[in-house]
Amino acid sequence: MNIKENYNKMQKEITETCAKVRRNPKDITLIGVTKHQPVSKIKEAIALGIEDIGENKEQELSEKYPEIKNLGADIHFIGHLQSNKVKSVVEMADYIHSVDSLNSLRKIHYAALDMDKEQNIFLQVNTSGEEQKYGMPPEEVESLLTTMKNLPYENVHFTGLMTMAPLTEDETIIRECFQKLFDIKEHLNLHHLSMGMSNDFKIAIEEGATVLRIGRKLFG
Repeated sequence: MNIKENYNKMQKEITETCAKVRRNPKDITLIGVTKHQPVSKIKEAIALGIEDIGENKEQELSEKYPEIKNLGADIHFIGHLQSNKVKSVVEMADYIHSVDSLNSLRKIHYAALDMDKEQNIFLQVNTSGEEQKYGMPPEEVESLLTTMKNLPYENVHFTGLMTMAPLTEDETIIRECFQKLFDIKEHLNLHHLSMGMSNDFKIAIEEGATVLRIGRKLFG
């Protein structure tokens, strides 16, 4: 199938899943993850109505940015943010999903301050406990948010929480990871949850996701 057919199928599946749990599909933001996709495919996706584009690597985003920055889509940086790439990513991204420490937060703030920009961020939470995954432990989220409020980081705008479930076919494990993030959101009275990818987005919607990061099911 081509991107148009994939996008229409995705919209149908999102709508059907939302109906199951009595949610409004308009409350779901679909990010088209364009890792390894050429600019022509990105332009095609935006023309179809995809208003949010996600990239994992600073170098790849830098190569595409001159051609996609004025296409009307919000750009999301969703990969691990290396310290030496902060300034470059802040220059390009409307949202950064992978903030997982006070040190990263501080560097983003000062980079945004130098650019007179307010940078939207998600805090990445490691809800699976996997050592190879980035993200802060769930029990540290509340203290970091409290620290954010008490520090003059006015150039950082907290948007919500992000997580990744393990690559497994065990739905119970996936669901538990998303439920942990939802519980944190409810406890702290937060709003946006960036969770759910091509293999588990339906479960994510059922567990309260407001932002989906979809690559393969859109672009193949």
